[in-house]
Amino acid sequence: MDLWSRTQCDTIVVDGATIHGFSDLPAELALIIFKYAAQPDFTQPNTWFTKNSYSSALKISLVSKIVRRTVLPELLHTVLLPEVHHVAAFIQALRMQKTYVDQQQYDLSLDYTSHVHRMWFGYFRGPLSNPQPTFISSSIPSATKPDSESDVSLLAPVILAVPSLAIECASLHVLSDCLKYACNSDVDLNIDHKDSPLPWSTKSLTLSGNVTSRWWPFIGSIHGYTFLTSIQHLTLLAPSPYEVPSWMARAPFKQLQTFSMLISHGKPPVAECAPACSATTTRVELVTFPASLLPDHWTFKEIRAYIENGVGTMPSVPLPVPRSGNLCTVCLDCQSIWASGCEGPGRMVRVPD
Repeated sequence: MDLWSRTQCDTIVVDGATIHGFSDLPAELALIIFKYAAQPDFTQPNTWFTKNSYSSALKISLVSKIVRRTVLPELLHTVLLPEVHHVAAFIQALRMQKTYVDQQQYDLSLDYTSHVHRMWFGYFRGPLSNPQPTFISSSIPSATKPDSESDVSLLAPVILAVPSLAIECASLHVLSDCLKYACNSDVDLNIDHKDSPLPWSTKSLTLSGNVTSRWWPFIGSIHGYTFLTSIQHLTLLAPSPYEVPSWMARAPFKQLQTFSMLISHGKPPVAECAPACSATTTRVELVTFPASLLPDHWTFKEIRAYIENGVGTMPSVPLPVPRSGNLCTVCLDCQSIWASGCEGPGRMVRVPD
């Protein structure tokens, strides 16, 4: 198929600049322009008329199969799945890719696992289907319903391949299901996995939302515990108490090097403020701390003892930053903060030895 078979345009606009004689450009240069123009814009103001960040890439991908293959990696580099219908649509896309491979339509197939580098997984109502999928929500169009393939088997390879994963704490059960599927058996905690391969590539983990009762079941499972031991940087897009959260103090971050938290400066907005209040109401800074600030982590046995019998205490670890009031998370668009590349690290705070 000819590169320009879908459009015979001689003039295009890229990032506000008009390019004339576009159809006369060499194919290699045209593809570079398409790739640049397809990059999602996550820095738009949060208003009711904000356009889809992926709209440019989606439109450009319709030009031809060659252009589609060129721009899809730009679209997939950062994947945002904030709501249930986004997850269902993503699963449907993975299912289509599997169909393309099965039918040997290699001009349409693309391995998502090698192109998704950052993923935001928002609040998800209900379990994933494994092995017999069930419909997630009756409000989702039937075209997006999973059929015979397991949701977990499709999602796990992609989610666990991303170097940077952001997830709502309420959806930790999804991550747990993916870990169990990837491991296929219990992980041996008697083996030091520091230098041995594990079935995931996540090194930077971002947690959003209030940590609920889902946290302890997650780290109290062998898969969740082992996953956290491999994390090297943690970012918390959650209310800042100006101290290390108690749930984090004993978590098994064995390889953690740094962690970042949102810190507010100046007069904070009131907690009852409307969601429409602007980010200029208070200045928010992402501050990074060394992992040496954390107390000794608990072993898996100690975590189980705390969960089952309440054995153990949580130390109080204040953060070495000036206190300026509580952070109003109602006013923060944490998804946009993360999508813009601010999952950390931010300004580094040096802690004396």
